[in-house]
Amino acid sequence: MDSKRVIITGGPGFGKTSIIEELESRNYSCKHEVSRTIIKEQLAAGGDILPWKNLSNFSELLMQNRIKQFEEAHPKEFTFFDRGLPDIIAYMQKDELNIPISYNKKVKECFYFTTVFIVPPWKEIYKNDDERKEDYETACMLNKVIIDTYQNFGYNTVTLPKFSVKERADLILKQIGIY
Repeated sequence: MDSKRVIITGGPGFGKTSIIEELESRNYSCKHEVSRTIIKEQLAAGGDILPWKNLSNFSELLMQNRIKQFEEAHPKEFTFFDRGLPDIIAYMQKDELNIPISYNKKVKECFYFTTVFIVPPWKEIYKNDDERKEDYETACMLNKVIIDTYQNFGYNTVTLPKFSVKERADLILKQIGIY
């Protein structure tokens, strides 16, 4: 049986969070991106566990949080995730960091819905901020690495069209068979 944990991913700033918020407004269970929370906490505390300062430690903290999100999701109800465990691997690969064997093992153990939804690069909606420091070109490159990573772990990737948030959410629900 296919997992009911559905990932929406892609490069930073391309609209994932808006789709998650739309699905949540329709009363679907959703897990929000934890990277921003970690970054905000680190910035407020003057910490250095930040992706642009210490990606290895940041990835470890992110791994713990995403595993917790995965485990919290009810296995018999659809839950939508703003990124999943394979995203951690993708970001580390992009920076050519060594990936602990335990990370690959955990990604294989925590399998999500076989179709992963990708938000493509979309310059018109992209913006960076205090937590999202990547420029547009880097975000596009990350998008490619993310797609490759998910495919390498055996997922099918579906790139969402540049439609309205509502239309994108509708398309995801149709693809997974909710309506």
